[in-house]
Amino acid sequence: MFRGPIYDLFGFIRGEESIQMVIISFFSVLVIIMVLNPIHECAHALTAKLLGDDTAEKRGRVTLNPFAHIDPMGAVLMFLCRFGWADPVPVDLRKCRKVSMRTANILVSLAGPVSNILMALVIIIITKLIWLAAPDNETMYIISMGLYLTARISLNLAVFNLIPIPPLDGYHVLSTFLSPKAMAFVERNAHIIRWVMLFLLVGGLLSVPLSYASNGLLFLLDKLTFFLG
Repeated sequence: MFRGPIYDLFGFIRGEESIQMVIISFFSVLVIIMVLNPIHECAHALTAKLLGDDTAEKRGRVTLNPFAHIDPMGAVLMFLCRFGWADPVPVDLRKCRKVSMRTANILVSLAGPVSNILMALVIIIITKLIWLAAPDNETMYIISMGLYLTARISLNLAVFNLIPIPPLDGYHVLSTFLSPKAMAFVERNAHIIRWVMLFLLVGGLLSVPLSYASNGLLFLLDKLTFFLG
């Protein structure tokens, strides 16, 4: 399964992890909760606003303030297994009059995961620049490892949020193509579906497919920045 900072801390207590790894692990998750998650949710809110919906803006969600976006359970899961979520942004697709409701649903839903991928790209570029500028500096190496781990987790979040299960972004994209009967069934059983997903996630059963997807994205971004080594 994906091990979060809590597991790394217990590993340190058992003598299986270094204190540097524990610090890097906690740092990277804090960056996700305090920086990348707010960017993810703000991307949803800003996209909705640009399409004509001011619902999220009125609720103070077009902001990078992390405390406007934190979901307690999602944050706890981040520390346990490096997957989690923020408080979903409210969107009224009927107000997105600049495009069709179906197009608005897709654009708003994909804005969050795309922001995670773009942030990972920026972090990878910064990390490679650090490696080029100070290849033998131990302090800079530790910083670069923290940044690299943050980029990986940002990609994990992008992949995780694309799972087609409510309330994740992937479900909102999928719902665009579902019949009303199918949507009613999913939303009627959303609570059960979420608990099953959490069980599979915490139990590690989703690790392999999610790892393949996030590693594929990491490979792609690495190739896109080949000019930096």
